[in-house]
Amino acid sequence: MSYPGGWRPHIESATCLDVRRMLKLGALVPNCEMRGSWQWTNGDGEKVASVNYHATLTETAGLLVLDYTYRERDTGERQPETCRIALESLPCHYGGRRWYARCPYSLRLAVRLYKWNGIAQFCHRDAIKPRPTYASQRVSGAERIMDQRWALRRKLGDEYSDLFGQPFKPKWMRQRTFDRYAARDAELAAREFGHFARLLGRFGAPGFDE
Repeated sequence: MSYPGGWRPHIESATCLDVRRMLKLGALVPNCEMRGSWQWTNGDGEKVASVNYHATLTETAGLLVLDYTYRERDTGERQPETCRIALESLPCHYGGRRWYARCPYSLRLAVRLYKWNGIAQFCHRDAIKPRPTYASQRVSGAERIMDQRWALRRKLGDEYSDLFGQPFKPKWMRQRTFDRYAARDAELAAREFGHFARLLGRFGAPGFDE
């Protein structure tokens, strides 16, 4: 199933339905029929999404029915949707059972299903093409290296140096220990320069050919 618009969505941009969390909080109970409302909140505790659900579980399997509205990507209009998700459990080696949801699109089992804007139902992330990724996976190599260099400075308590030179040595730190940190920073700086050199080479900068 192709994602509308042809671009690769972030995992973080989706609403995540976590079956184990629902079991932990008592929204799903084996051998019971449950009804209610399931909500998602942001970091400030404010509600950002909700669904009405009806679940019927046996000891080993069940069905979770979600009722909600979603916004169509093309028209922008909200449409009612009913998402029926089969629940299955597998025995654990040390007793008990582990529960999974079956993706309505790909039929794959997963602990978490995701709902993106423009997609009608909750699904496994592998059901979306191109495959969604975490935002951190899109950070360039140079950015990751810079983050590591800044993290090294925070570990040293260094609030003064920049990335154009080596970090400052804390008065309490042994020289041998600091030398190890400085060597690591120099190694990262060399890798950072390599990334920028390759980037400049792609643009035909003299002296920076790939």
